[in-house]
Amino acid sequence: MQIRDKVAVVTGGASGIGRAIGVALAEKGAHVIVADVEPGRAETVAKEIAALGVQSVGLACDVAKEESVEALAEAAWKRFGAVDLLFNNAGVSGGTWLLESSAKDLRWLFEVNVFGVWYGCKAFGRRFKDQGTEAWIVNTGSEHSLGLPHIQAGFYTATKHAVLGLSDVLRSELPPYIGVSILCPGVVNTDFWNASRNRPAEHGGPAEAAKEIRAIMERGKDALEIGRQAVAGVERGDFYIVTHPHARTYVEKRSAETLAAFAAQAPYREGEERYDVTTIALEVIAGMK
Repeated sequence: MQIRDKVAVVTGGASGIGRAIGVALAEKGAHVIVADVEPGRAETVAKEIAALGVQSVGLACDVAKEESVEALAEAAWKRFGAVDLLFNNAGVSGGTWLLESSAKDLRWLFEVNVFGVWYGCKAFGRRFKDQGTEAWIVNTGSEHSLGLPHIQAGFYTATKHAVLGLSDVLRSELPPYIGVSILCPGVVNTDFWNASRNRPAEHGGPAEAAKEIRAIMERGKDALEIGRQAVAGVERGDFYIVTHPHARTYVEKRSAETLAAFAAQAPYREGEERYDVTTIALEVIAGMK
């Protein structure tokens, strides 16, 4: 997809990878709507992006609330008349041992990381279909989406697996002029470690992040490098946008273990393809028309 003169919306755009994506888009000549739960920071970043010679505006959006995401889409189309790219980037994290975690922790992460992505796909995806022009949706996953079993990040890992599953199905359901990507970064030097500062009261309220999480993230890659890789992935038309080569080790390990399980437990036998759920579903749907 050509980026110049396109209009992009970036959620979680006021800091970290979101801000970096906005800057990378502006470097390519795109106009950027910076959406964030912290509107003051969004407006500040929008001014920084506008200084690069494009149009940019900061808007408030809490992706955990569907009505807020719908309002963001309405405002984006009203402001620019059309939107071409959506980066569902807003996300939160929390680290603790699974057996010591709470339901409030799980619900908060899923509401932002999964429901927030789904709300964005719905609100913008429907409008992209109605618009009928080339468009693209990028969902921010993680190297955790691909098989990295990071201890004390079980809930976060579960949400990022969900984002991968959602994205994979979405690209099969959308018309060919709407592309889908999943961005799968590893550790990046951002203030993502402090995401719990915005946790709402119903999910336990603000909390102080563990010092070790901050120390880990401060050793990560530069966010702008990741932002530029995300934009380059859209230009190439990639589904998977990966950024940290070491994650390949985990992908290979998971693939090898999965294939070994099939070889030992469910080897192929002639006629087994009749149980392929994709084929069955297509035949059933076709028969009901």
